Amino acid sequence: MRVNGKWWLVVAALVAALCAVVLWHSRTDAEPAAGESAAEGVRAKKGPGRRVRPAPPAASARAADEDDGEAKDDTDESDGEEGMEASPKTEEEMRADEEEALVEAFDGMTDKWQEPAETDVPMEEVENFRKQFNKIPKARQEECLQRALNLLPDENIMLLAGILLDKEQPQEYLELVYNDVLNRDESVKKPLLLEIYKDKEHPCWATTAWILDATGETPGK
Repeated sequence: MRVNGKWWLVVAALVAALCAVVLWHSRTDAEPAAGESAAEGVRAKKGPGRRVRPAPPAASARAADEDDGEAKDDTDESDGEEGMEASPKTEEEMRADEEEALVEAFDGMTDKWQEPAETDVPMEEVENFRKQFNKIPKARQEECLQRALNLLPDENIMLLAGILLDKEQPQEYLELVYNDVLNRDESVKKPLLLEIYKDKEHPCWATTAWILDATGETPGK
């Protein structure tokens, strides 16, 4: 019975030692795996120490973007070209431009004679001045005539003789020029009064006859 008791003690000690060895080997094998997992987790979280660059867009996506950009540029260019093209003028606008051109032509002739002439105004210029005045739209004639009266000096007032002696002109225009002439120098006023006195059908004849009679300058008396 003693021998058996010792034997069981020996067997128990061996079993315990074997379990200890097995347990130690099991922990040794498990720790590296856990360490590797932890290290991999850290590397996955922190990365390999370099900044990860985003992947470039796919070729099809780049092509689509380029196509969109070209289409947009084409649209912008076409819009710019359309904006540069002048829209056609309406009939009313074209008529207004023509009228303005006629007004400017007459005003240009007036400006040409703003400075006193050294010689008498040629009759050709007198006739051209009258013809150009007749081309002006009726609604603009009075303003152009008033401008001429304001700008023309006494030496060039004969330029208006063609308008003053034209009985087909509206009476208000004739009187406008006539009243201006009466305020001019005697040297340019008298010749025009004598011309009007020759035509009894002129709207200003009666006033002219009275003036000449009052001044003792009636022809034939």
